[in-house]
Amino acid sequence: MKKGIELSLNFLVIIIIALVIFGFGIRFIYKLTSEADKLGSVTTEELDEKIGNLFCQNAEKVCMPISKKTIQKGKFGVMGIKITNILDKKQDFSIQINPSSPAGYTKNNDAIQPSEINKENKIKLKYRQSPISIEKNGEEIIGIGIEIPKNAKSGTYIFNVDVGYGTESYGETNKFYVEVP
Repeated sequence: MKKGIELSLNFLVIIIIALVIFGFGIRFIYKLTSEADKLGSVTTEELDEKIGNLFCQNAEKVCMPISKKTIQKGKFGVMGIKITNILDKKQDFSIQINPSSPAGYTKNNDAIQPSEINKENKIKLKYRQSPISIEKNGEEIIGIGIEIPKNAKSGTYIFNVDVGYGTESYGETNKFYVEVP
């Protein structure tokens, strides 16, 4: 009889342990699927921003984490540039954005001249034109808005981004590319 009770108790302990392990398994699967749902709710813009910040964590003075963007005709897109002040004091920085020469290429691989952008295609760029004051060892992320008109030629447009302080250039010329399908 004693062995029968011992066997029953061992059986009950094994059942309890099995139920606990089963419960932990269900909890693990639930947490795994809820994390997958969170990833699904992240927009591509948020993902681009997070990845962009990873690309700019090095010692570059001027960084454009995403240098190519596709923007549909009649739509508006945003890019960014990060400026890190490694100078000895607080400094005012200015940004100049101009079409490259050639300003890009059509789908047929024909060159787009800068004068063409300024006329019928008039791609509009919006960014902070006034000087940006950045503390020593500080950084600033500046947005660049790009509006593509409905009558723009399909192709890739190339823009040069120059950052300076006073009359001095700060870092190398960066380029960004706008693909218009």
